[in-house]
Amino acid sequence: MKNLIITGLFSLVLLSACSSQNNDTYVYWTEKTDNQIQRLNQAKINYEIRHGDIWIREKDTRKVVACCS
Repeated sequence: MKNLIITGLFSLVLLSACSSQNNDTYVYWTEKTDNQIQRLNQAKINYEIRHGDIWIREKDTRKVVACCS
Protein backbone atom coordinates (compact mmCIF):
# COMPACT_ATOMS: atom_id res chain seq x y z
CA MET A 1 0.00 0.00 0.00
CA LYS A 2 2.85 2.37 0.85
CA ASN A 3 4.47 1.77 -2.55
CA LEU A 4 1.17 2.56 -4.30
CA ILE A 5 0.87 5.90 -2.49
CA ILE A 6 4.49 6.82 -3.24
CA THR A 7 4.07 5.88 -6.92
CA GLY A 8 0.87 7.93 -7.16
CA LEU A 9 2.48 10.95 -5.52
CA PHE A 10 5.52 10.71 -7.78
CA SER A 11 3.26 10.49 -10.84
CA LEU A 12 1.34 13.61 -9.83
CA VAL A 13 4.52 15.58 -9.27
CA LEU A 14 5.92 14.45 -12.61
CA LEU A 15 2.73 15.33 -14.50
CA SER A 16 2.46 18.76 -12.90
CA ALA A 17 6.08 19.52 -13.82
CA CYS A 18 5.45 18.52 -17.43
CA SER A 19 2.33 20.64 -17.74
CA SER A 20 4.00 23.77 -16.40
CA GLN A 21 6.61 23.69 -19.19
CA ASN A 22 3.92 24.24 -21.84
CA ASN A 23 2.62 27.38 -20.17
CA ASP A 24 3.86 30.16 -22.45
CA THR A 25 3.78 33.57 -20.86
CA TYR A 26 4.18 36.60 -23.05
CA VAL A 27 6.09 39.76 -22.17
CA TYR A 28 5.98 43.19 -23.76
CA TRP A 29 8.69 43.79 -26.35
CA THR A 30 8.04 47.06 -28.24
CA GLU A 31 5.54 49.01 -30.27
CA LYS A 32 4.49 47.41 -33.53
CA THR A 33 6.60 48.46 -36.53
CA ASP A 34 7.00 46.80 -39.90
CA ASN A 35 10.74 46.48 -39.30
CA GLN A 36 10.29 44.61 -36.01
CA ILE A 37 7.65 42.29 -37.52
CA GLN A 38 9.94 41.50 -40.44
CA ARG A 39 12.88 40.69 -38.13
CA LEU A 40 10.75 38.46 -35.90
CA ASN A 41 9.37 36.59 -38.91
CA GLN A 42 12.84 36.09 -40.39
CA ALA A 43 14.08 34.70 -37.07
CA LYS A 44 10.97 32.47 -36.85
CA ILE A 45 10.03 33.79 -33.41
CA ASN A 46 6.44 33.55 -32.21
CA TYR A 47 4.82 36.79 -31.12
CA GLU A 48 1.43 38.38 -30.56
CA ILE A 49 0.14 41.83 -31.42
CA ARG A 50 -1.91 43.37 -28.61
CA HIS A 51 -3.28 46.90 -28.92
CA GLY A 52 -0.50 47.96 -31.29
CA ASP A 53 2.29 46.43 -29.19
CA ILE A 54 4.43 43.35 -29.83
CA TRP A 55 4.44 40.68 -27.13
CA ILE A 56 6.96 37.83 -27.23
CA ARG A 57 7.17 34.56 -25.35
CA GLU A 58 9.23 34.92 -22.21
CA LYS A 59 11.39 31.94 -23.14
CA ASP A 60 12.31 33.61 -26.48
CA THR A 61 13.58 36.83 -24.89
CA ARG A 62 17.27 36.10 -25.52
CA LYS A 63 16.66 35.20 -29.16
CA VAL A 64 14.66 38.38 -29.69
CA VAL A 65 17.35 40.54 -28.11
CA ALA A 66 19.96 38.91 -30.33
CA CYS A 67 18.08 39.38 -33.59
CA CYS A 68 15.91 42.43 -33.12
CA SER A 69 17.76 44.94 -30.93
